[in-house]
Amino acid sequence: MNGALAIFVKTPGCSPVKTRLAAELGTEVAESFHLMASRAVTEVAQAAGKHSALQCYYAVAEQEALDHAYWQALPCLWQGEGGLGERMAHIYQTLLHQHDFVMLVGADIPQMTASELQSAAAWLTDHEQARMAFGPSADGGFWLFGGNCAVPLKIWTEVTYSVSDTGVQFHNRIEKLGQVHRFATLIDVDEAEDLSALRQTLSACSEPLPAQLALSRYLQSISS
Repeated sequence: MNGALAIFVKTPGCSPVKTRLAAELGTEVAESFHLMASRAVTEVAQAAGKHSALQCYYAVAEQEALDHAYWQALPCLWQGEGGLGERMAHIYQTLLHQHDFVMLVGADIPQMTASELQSAAAWLTDHEQARMAFGPSADGGFWLFGGNCAVPLKIWTEVTYSVSDTGVQFHNRIEKLGQVHRFATLIDVDEAEDLSALRQTLSACSEPLPAQLALSRYLQSISS
């Protein structure tokens, strides 16, 4: 069984990133955080891929940025047109044609661990059952979705995103398709107050990767 893991990213200079964070701390901080968090998630994904037969990708928001210097560490796919639901559906469907299962993650949960991704991959490695992996985020969304089965477009598009019950809406729809395994609830970063909690979580990591350490030091520097 071979799986795919796609990291959803936006490209500073092509699209606004972390707009609520930018409104509070400035565009430079928001863009620096996004890029450093993306690097941390990339390292985590690559570490997971060494042990779980995962091919990792960037799902890039802007078609013109597929060859951008920021995204050279992994193969790139364009997210496509439409809202978040349409774009996730496009990436999921595209990769499911090439792999036995697909996982989607965002770039704003840099504290995720390789072991969590490996556990999700192990759960999805079952071609006899329709299985999905779901990782809720503390703000009501979700940081991880994975599946080894087709997911109808309407399931992606009928969900209201960026609201307090986005994750509940999505989970209620996907559980009708097969078995769903819930993974740990993690904090994603949307606002300045989220940075303190993230810094504490990164500091508590038992085996942080180099990019996670670099991000932790950066968060310490902007908080002092």
